[in-house]
Amino acid sequence: MKDIIVPIDYSSDIPRVAAQAIARYRRDAARIQLLNVQRPLPQHVARFFGSADLRDYHRETGMRALQGAIELLDAAGVPHRDHVLVGKPAEEIVRFAEEHPGAELLLDDEPESVFSVFGLGSIGSQVRRLMTAHLPATPAQGPSSAV
Repeated sequence: MKDIIVPIDYSSDIPRVAAQAIARYRRDAARIQLLNVQRPLPQHVARFFGSADLRDYHRETGMRALQGAIELLDAAGVPHRDHVLVGKPAEEIVRFAEEHPGAELLLDDEPESVFSVFGLGSIGSQVRRLMTAHLPATPAQGPSSAV
């Protein structure tokens, strides 16, 4: 069974992304992997908290970002796994995808600006720039904000 990795953040068009994940699941019987990447807190803030508190904070914040997609997938009866990572979003998304050989990423639309070519655009643009050649990526349909 193929993995479909669906990166989600607060700017994502969650109903559109969830609809695409549901359609992919029904068409290919794929495993849906919802993914949110939280940026680490600045060191001058993080030093006041224990590692367990930081882990809980990132997990709770990431799950809030995924909540809308989780509700839509659950309502459609689509099984999914939910993941929250901490780090640089584009790098963590690519690392996660590489840990799932044969996985497909559901990303936002192709870059439209010159800045995107240099990895300065959306997270999706940055992921495309970092991806290895063997990892297929599927552009999301509609306005670009799936990642």
